[in-house]
Amino acid sequence: MKVLHIIPTLASGGAEKMLVDLVEEMKKAGVWVEVLVLSDSEDFYSERIRELKIPIHFSPINKVYHLLQVKVIKDYLSRDFDIVHAHLFAPQLYVAYIKQFMGGKTVLITTEHNTHNRRREKKYFKFIDSWMYKKYTKIIANTEGTKEEMINYLPKVAVKTVVVHNGIRIKQYLEAKPLERKELVSNYRENDILIVMVAAMREQKDYETLIRASALLPENYHILLVGIGERLTDVKEYAKEYGTPKISFLGRRSDVPSILKSCDIFVLSSKWEGFGLVAVEAMSADLPIIVSDVAGLREVVEGVGTFFEVGNEEDLKRQILNTPKDRIEGKELNSEKKQKMILYSIEKMASNYLRIYREVTGEEKLK
Repeated sequence: MKVLHIIPTLASGGAEKMLVDLVEEMKKAGVWVEVLVLSDSEDFYSERIRELKIPIHFSPINKVYHLLQVKVIKDYLSRDFDIVHAHLFAPQLYVAYIKQFMGGKTVLITTEHNTHNRRREKKYFKFIDSWMYKKYTKIIANTEGTKEEMINYLPKVAVKTVVVHNGIRIKQYLEAKPLERKELVSNYRENDILIVMVAAMREQKDYETLIRASALLPENYHILLVGIGERLTDVKEYAKEYGTPKISFLGRRSDVPSILKSCDIFVLSSKWEGFGLVAVEAMSADLPIIVSDVAGLREVVEGVGTFFEVGNEEDLKRQILNTPKDRIEGKELNSEKKQKMILYSIEKMASNYLRIYREVTGEEKLK
């Protein structure tokens, strides 16, 4: 079986990380897999794919949303792939457009990574999306919440939409070695509490709510923000105006497991979230988890974390201060977390993807 994954970039985001881990597992399972990136430059995860000796291709076109991307993708779709798997909107749209005119036996699959996107706020996009998703044999939603929102938006896709939970390399977070806290906070003191949020600097992630909450916390609470993105400058300016001086921007990091192991509380303040892969990473690092009460995160964190109202810094402050001291000081993983972690292993996720691949290509019937 030959599979081509297409994604806009390999920047440090949840969809990108999920893709890298997935193709690694697929290669282990004997699937020939390649990756096409709709940008002309290396990015955060590209080196990891090279290390795996998985063919990776970069579009010569610098802009993801450029009509010439259609020609680039068309050249790859004309090759002998059994499945083309599109991630995020630009690849979804281009691949569907090419399929409309090329036809062929290649099966199209896409993963829906979020419960919400801005297209759903505009009526004219509904027509485009309805046409686009018709071209796909399967739509994989990463949570029941993502599936539900997708079907609410386009009821006709219900028959082809299935849920496969995202997964992580659990052992990597369980066994990570913590950093010295003074490496993260130069003026760290013994009784300080470190709160960490790991996410791309995008509007969706709503760093601003955590920043406002920081100003309401006692002085011994430090906020560590890990990530970069198009809103990095705006978020830094917002922190200067509305936050506490005890906010540290750590940028893009390759040692996230060790950072999580070094901290006391994990927060994810997203306005919407399809899954929230980093919440599972924090779960595996055995951190107390506090997340915004949105569909995808609710499903993932239910039973092992606490929730606050989206955009409500007072509620977030209360949840932080109500985190029991014994949870901050750390204990062995409780049974609820262990059960959750089994659901969200990369091995389980890859096995479910492979089952779908075999089903749509007919390999399952030959077994």
